[in-house]
Amino acid sequence: MPNVFASYRFTFISLLLLTAGVAASPGSFPQGAPAGSGENGFSVSPTLFTTLAAINTAGYNAGIDSPINEHYKVRTQIRQELAKRKIPSLPELTAFYKQHKKPTDTGDLSQYISFALVANGPPNFEVPAQVPPDVQALAGLSELLARFYKEANLEDLWTRAQPAYAAAMSEYQEPVIGTLFETNGYLRNPSGYLGRKFQIYLDLLAAPDQIQVRSYRDDYFLVISPTTAPVVDEIRDAYLAYLLDPLTFKYSEIIKSKKALEKYAEGAPALDLAYKDDWSLLVTKCVVKALDSRLMHGGPEKRQAFVNQAMREGYILTAGLAELLPNYEKQQDAFRLYYPELISALDVKKEEKRLKNVEFAQSVPPRVIAPPARMQLDPAEESLQSAEGLFGQKDYENARKLYKKALEQTSDKAKQGRAYFGLGLIDLGEKHWDEALNLLGRTVDMNPDPATTAWSHYYLGQLALKAGDFEKATAEFKQTLAIEGASARAREAAEKALQSNSGEQKQ
Repeated sequence: MPNVFASYRFTFISLLLLTAGVAASPGSFPQGAPAGSGENGFSVSPTLFTTLAAINTAGYNAGIDSPINEHYKVRTQIRQELAKRKIPSLPELTAFYKQHKKPTDTGDLSQYISFALVANGPPNFEVPAQVPPDVQALAGLSELLARFYKEANLEDLWTRAQPAYAAAMSEYQEPVIGTLFETNGYLRNPSGYLGRKFQIYLDLLAAPDQIQVRSYRDDYFLVISPTTAPVVDEIRDAYLAYLLDPLTFKYSEIIKSKKALEKYAEGAPALDLAYKDDWSLLVTKCVVKALDSRLMHGGPEKRQAFVNQAMREGYILTAGLAELLPNYEKQQDAFRLYYPELISALDVKKEEKRLKNVEFAQSVPPRVIAPPARMQLDPAEESLQSAEGLFGQKDYENARKLYKKALEQTSDKAKQGRAYFGLGLIDLGEKHWDEALNLLGRTVDMNPDPATTAWSHYYLGQLALKAGDFEKATAEFKQTLAIEGASARAREAAEKALQSNSGEQKQ
C-alpha cells in the first residue's frame, strides 16, 4: 500500500488537547453538563461514573473477581467506600436494579450505559423526551439516581477517583490517538463532521472486557471498560462507522443499485440479523472491513486472510471493495468525496460470481462489540442528505424532488434554508435566473448555517452582476466575507469577484 501520509499532513489537535486536559484537570466536568458534552475525543463521564457506582451498590457484581480489578482498584475502593455510607435511597435503588435485571451480564450493563449516554449530568440526570427503547424501560431512574448522588456524596467520590482515571487513561491514550490519526490519514480526513461527535469513554466500574457502541442521531459513543486485550481495532471500526454513516444517506441511490447482492448475505448463517435487515448498514460494515484490510499492519497474506474471513462471515462486499481501494489510494480526493465512485465501481455480476464460491461460516466466536444501530435521522434531514448526494452526481431532477419533499417535511428554518439553497443551485445550473434569485434570497432569510448563507450571498452577487447592478453585487460579495464561518473557498471566490468587479467599474 502506498504511503498516503507523505503528501497529506494531519493534526488531531482537538483529541490531543482534550485527552491532555482530562489528565491535567481532574474533576473539571461542570455539574449539569450532558454526559456526551465535549469535543471529539477520549474522556470520562461523571454521569456514567454515577450510574455504574449506583448499580454496583445495588447488586451489580459481574466481573468483580477479575484480577484486572486489582490492577486499577477503583471499583473495589468505590464499593467499599459506599458500603460505609448511610444512603436512604439504597433499598429502593436495590429493588429497582433487581426488577430490571437482564438474563446476561452484558445485557444488564448495556441498558445502564445507554441511560448514562443520553441523560444529563449531575445533579438531576434528566433524560430527553425521546430516548432509546432500553432507556424507556428504566423510567424512574433519573429521580432515584439524583437522590443517590446527593445522599452518597458522589461528587466527592468522583473528584477523589480522578487521579486513578487519569492514570488508566494514560495506558490507552497512545494507541487510541494513534489509530484515529492513522485512520484520518488514510481517509484524508482532517476531522469529523460539523456538529457531530465521536466520543470514547473509559469507565473503571464495569465488568472488564466490555466494548459497547451507541449511535444516537448524529453522535457516536464508544464505552470501554478495563481490558487486557487490544481495543484499537474496535475503536477504529467504530470511528469508521461514524464517518461513513452520513454517506449512506447521501448516496442511498448508489447503494440501492447494488441490492441484488443482498440475497447472498441473507444466506450467511453467522451474519448478525442487524446486517441482514438493513442493506445500508451491511454496506457500511463491508466498507469498514475493506478499509481495515488496508489499514492493518502485516503483509498481503495477512490482509487477504482477513478479507477471506470477512466474506465467510457474511460481509459479502469486502473482497470487491478491498480490490478497488488501491484505485482510491492513487488519486487525491478525500475518501468522503471518492465514496460514490467506490460503490459505483462494484460490479454486481462479478461479485455474484465470486459469492457463488464462498463457503459461509456456520458460526463465529462471540464478540464483545455489538452492531451499532443505523444512524437515525428525521425524515427531512434524510431527504436533504439524499438530495445533496444526487446533486453531487448531477441527477438534478431527482435532487429537486427530494429538496421539495424536505420542504414539506419540516418547519425548521435551517433545514428549509438548505432545501432552498439546493433548489437555487439547480436553477442556477439550468440558467433559470429569476427562480434562482428568489430561492437564494429565501436561503439568506432562513440563515441555515454560516457556510450555506455565505455561498448564497456570493451567488446573489453573481446574479446582480449579470443584471448589471454592480453596487448590489459588491454588497453581496462583501457580505460573504463578513460572515464568520464562511468557508475558505467562499471567501476566496468573493475576494476575486470583488477585485474583478472593481476593475470593471473603473473601466
